[in-house]
Amino acid sequence: MKKLNIPLLPVISGTLALVAVIAVIVIVLGAGSGAGLYITSASGSVSITNSDSSVTDSSSGEALQMGDIITVGSNSSCVLTYKSSKNSENNYISVGPDSQIVINSKFSGKEDGELFLYRGSLMCSLAGSDKARFFVRTADSMVYPEGTVSKIRYSTEGFEAYTDVHTFMGNSRIQLYDSLGNTVNEPEYLVEKRAGRVTTNDLGPEFSYLNIEFALSELTAADLKELITICNLVEGFPYTLEELKAAYDAKAGTEEQVTTIPSDTSAEIQTAAPITTTVPSETSETKAATTGPAITARPQTTTAAQTAAQTTTKAPAPAETTTTASRTSTGETFVVVVIIGDEETIQEVAYGEDAEQPEDPVIEGKRFIGWDKSFKNITADTTITAMFEDDSTVTTSVSATETTAVSSEEIFHTVTIVILDKQTQIQVKHGESANLPTTVEIEGYDFLGWDKDFTCITESTTITAILKEQSNVVTVIFSISGLEYPQTIERGGTAVPPFIPEFDLSGRPFIGWDKSLVNITEDTTITALFGQEEYTVTFIIDGVEYQVKVKSGEDAVPPFIPEFDSKGRTFIGWDGSFLAVTSDLIITAIFI
Repeated sequence: MKKLNIPLLPVISGTLALVAVIAVIVIVLGAGSGAGLYITSASGSVSITNSDSSVTDSSSGEALQMGDIITVGSNSSCVLTYKSSKNSENNYISVGPDSQIVINSKFSGKEDGELFLYRGSLMCSLAGSDKARFFVRTADSMVYPEGTVSKIRYSTEGFEAYTDVHTFMGNSRIQLYDSLGNTVNEPEYLVEKRAGRVTTNDLGPEFSYLNIEFALSELTAADLKELITICNLVEGFPYTLEELKAAYDAKAGTEEQVTTIPSDTSAEIQTAAPITTTVPSETSETKAATTGPAITARPQTTTAAQTAAQTTTKAPAPAETTTTASRTSTGETFVVVVIIGDEETIQEVAYGEDAEQPEDPVIEGKRFIGWDKSFKNITADTTITAMFEDDSTVTTSVSATETTAVSSEEIFHTVTIVILDKQTQIQVKHGESANLPTTVEIEGYDFLGWDKDFTCITESTTITAILKEQSNVVTVIFSISGLEYPQTIERGGTAVPPFIPEFDLSGRPFIGWDKSLVNITEDTTITALFGQEEYTVTFIIDGVEYQVKVKSGEDAVPPFIPEFDSKGRTFIGWDGSFLAVTSDLIITAIFI
């Protein structure tokens, strides 16, 4: 194995709280400025540690340099575009919240460029054919997402690290590296609509699984929203817009019950000193296969000297940005607490919508003078308090449990909501329905409903959530060629197949499992999938079709390699991969 002569990557640290996702606004710059890697949109808290150790807030259109460290805060995102005259205008990489990346090489527009993903996730929309390409490096692997739509996430837990890759369109390649930067394997292919995971511990990196089918429900609402955007940009996307929207609506409806978006986004972010990287003089193909920082498999410990060298900044509040696509509701909801004297009313308000403003309240001995905050355009959890001044001329009696407004017909009742050991009180107008969530998600419990009807409140009442404690284990049955192999695992854990079959009883090759093997939260049957023995790959060269038969899992061989087409244009490659074929394909020769 070839040892990489690359300096070790210093530790990059940051204190960020994991919170809900934010919609990504995609802006693709025109071809007017020079080639390179640019931030084409930034939302929320996004900062750059430059090569001179200075820290700046990012802005749209900013060019990035080798060694720059981009830190994306909670509830924030940014979009990167590699610009050159020969690159696809719809190709870009979206950096998710709580992520940090390093620009690991110079993006010249002619050579391939590399990003180092230190933590968090990237959504790569790279389906268009580019002359120059992105490569994404993590501590234990290099992912080649060119010609694909894919998600790459790197995380650590205890003494293990995980690189998770989902390929939505096209075929990704994954190369494993040990802690010294040596290659561990020949690049493995991750085919369309499949997922893979690299796990690294003291024994080094290995594939926990590869080419496993996954359900759209496993993705976050932010991922699904980004895929909806990509689906509208990319021709031939393998998921329909209806599928993505249905999955997004279901996920957003679930996440809004369990996620709280803090109104304060000024959490401190620490960024380390920038990286000094020496890039070897070599061709883009060689660099793609061998370069990248050599780092240990587990997080390093920051020394006192490193800590002293760090610069601490306050993450800026989200700025108002004018873009070609405005942010719409992402399914997020926020809690608005309205305080009138000793009474509290709770509302759930969708992002950007207005809270319901009560009529001017009346309290004996007080004069109402207004509200301390606006009810308009709610974008965070908010408490709005009625303001009063003393006035002995006001004489209206108010009950502790029923408030009579100016009109005697406006009667409200107190509804006490009990969920486990927590209580919340809301005010409900006489005869109307209490605004209770349709589901309650609490770890370790199943929600069975509410103990009372709340559709017509006529008196003060207490309504309690009915919860059933979950068992800590689930049963997973692997079904392989009609035989079942049961196993018991911890809820939320990963199932391990009893073995990996090569063929079924009819001789068809194994192509994967019908469900994900990770994060299993209920009793599940996972079935082995088997494909046909051979597939047809149709090569289109200068308008002429040539069909090639290839066995499942093997590489197709083009009938010939053209030099020019009938118009004299030069052949530069193919529009897709035909390695490790697992389905019928159409591959077209590209000429320029």
